[in-house]
Amino acid sequence: MKSALRGSVVLTQPALRVAGLRDALSHAGYAVLHWPMSVIEPIPGVDWATLRRELAACQWVLFPSPGAIDVVMQRWVDCAWPWPVSCGIGLIGPGSREALQAWMPSVAGLREAPLLEPPGPVYDADALLACPALQQLDRVAVAVLRRHDGRQAWLDTLRARGAALRACEVYQVQACSLTDDAALWLAQRQRSGEPIVFSIASGEAGRALADAVAGQPYAAWTLSQAVLTQHPRIAARLSEQGWSRVIEHPPGLSGLLRALESASS
Repeated sequence: MKSALRGSVVLTQPALRVAGLRDALSHAGYAVLHWPMSVIEPIPGVDWATLRRELAACQWVLFPSPGAIDVVMQRWVDCAWPWPVSCGIGLIGPGSREALQAWMPSVAGLREAPLLEPPGPVYDADALLACPALQQLDRVAVAVLRRHDGRQAWLDTLRARGAALRACEVYQVQACSLTDDAALWLAQRQRSGEPIVFSIASGEAGRALADAVAGQPYAAWTLSQAVLTQHPRIAARLSEQGWSRVIEHPPGLSGLLRALESASS
């Protein structure tokens, strides 16, 4: 990678998701700003000790997002718990695999857990459900660790396939506002004409940012900047919100870097 500054990238992901990503992009020569448009939080009142015992009896634990991995693994680290022996982990794609790998040095037994993920693309919960191991689930114990407003349809699919399902809401996503400093920076960039690239990983974040700039002199310019995202469903939502240059890229850091090279050239 070139060491000279290659352009500005704005990450809108929650703080839990950007530490390694920010370092990697900076190392690749980008000026990285972090404007979290949402925050990932554990849901209050989760009985983690009971959940741990239940997971130990499961053949598969499915994580529908990298955020779910971060919330759960942080609790495992805080409590110094090893990952349950023989408890397999289902992931939705490369981004989730990178998130899981980041926790492996801190959670004993995590490296040895059987992994299940879609061959892709596309990478999402539906693609995970298409894996052969999840087709015939007669009385197989499966846990889904999800957000409080997550999609219900794929839980119904697991039940229909016979799974002994434990669906547990463990985290929530709250919208954030744009800071005054970020708004000032946008106004300055619009006046200078220097392009920027946004990394937006959810429709909620795209909506929050679009709403934050609505009515401002730099609103149209902001919505005309390149937006990188990793799923066609999210890309469609961003386009509906008014983002005019949405670029879909493969999941994971390598996919983001390749898309950045294209968007910044």
